[in-house]
Amino acid sequence: MMGVEREQLGFADCLEFDVEKARQDIVEFVRNEVINFGKDGVLVGLSGGLDSSTVAYLCAEALGKDKVMGLILPERDSDPQNTDDAMNLAKSLGIPHQKIDISPIIRDLGAYDLMSHEEVSDRTAIEHAAERARIIAGKEPSTELFSPTIVPGSSLSMPIKDQFVAFGTAKTRTRMIVLYFHATVMNYLLVGTTDLSEFSIGVYDRYGDIASDISILKHLYKTQIKQLAKHIGVPDYIVNKPSSADLFGMSMPNEELIGLSYLKLDDILCGIRSGVTDDVISNKSGVQPDVVESVRKAMKDAIFVASLPLSLPPPKKD
Repeated sequence: MMGVEREQLGFADCLEFDVEKARQDIVEFVRNEVINFGKDGVLVGLSGGLDSSTVAYLCAEALGKDKVMGLILPERDSDPQNTDDAMNLAKSLGIPHQKIDISPIIRDLGAYDLMSHEEVSDRTAIEHAAERARIIAGKEPSTELFSPTIVPGSSLSMPIKDQFVAFGTAKTRTRMIVLYFHATVMNYLLVGTTDLSEFSIGVYDRYGDIASDISILKHLYKTQIKQLAKHIGVPDYIVNKPSSADLFGMSMPNEELIGLSYLKLDDILCGIRSGVTDDVISNKSGVQPDVVESVRKAMKDAIFVASLPLSLPPPKKD
């Protein structure tokens, strides 16, 4: 943990880890699971962000560059910078890669009929919607499938919340279908990019971005992944970029939707998992008690979402 970060954390010990051992463990895990699954390599969806880039680097080390396929899946509302960053990273890493525009699939689904590109690119409107839908910082955590599918503000022409959710999940689930199709054709494992911070509070689509064969970062908090990324040589322009789901025409940082920096979120998550009271976490982390309560509630909701789909128990004999 960097010195400046340690000063801001009340539970720094929880986030301390052996970065080199973490690298070695992940590399060995990837090698073993490719053998166990009987696959020829791995496929990674490259977003141009921290998590997917770190996954690509680790997989390339584990298997060699020729056995890692990177797919970049832009669509109508993607931030072009993210697409460029993903392409540049794949080229610099030297892995096979392909860019596939998934706009036609999303258009045929009818998702683009729900919101125009101009509407989703309206930063003022989207930021207002994000303010209403924040998971933390005094707002009620959402139990929706995917937190970035936010409640629209009055300046948007689509007032129906379910349609907005459909708009966002159409994109995340289309990405999943395309990734799995190509992984299956190539006899490759699909490697997930979810991290522990977002998984803990439900910032994912359970039928979209979390769907994968193996998940190699889900045991690490976002702040730990940043350290790991720096350790293995992921470029600074990726490491320092704000994380975003890239569902709109402008990249809205996930931290805006969460309502906390990842540094603070990880600190609070560590405090909760250590078993201390909310008051202790509040004092040590420098946040209000209702923020800790919101994180705890989000964690509870995330456990419920992870348990879906619900089903009946087995029938009993009379």
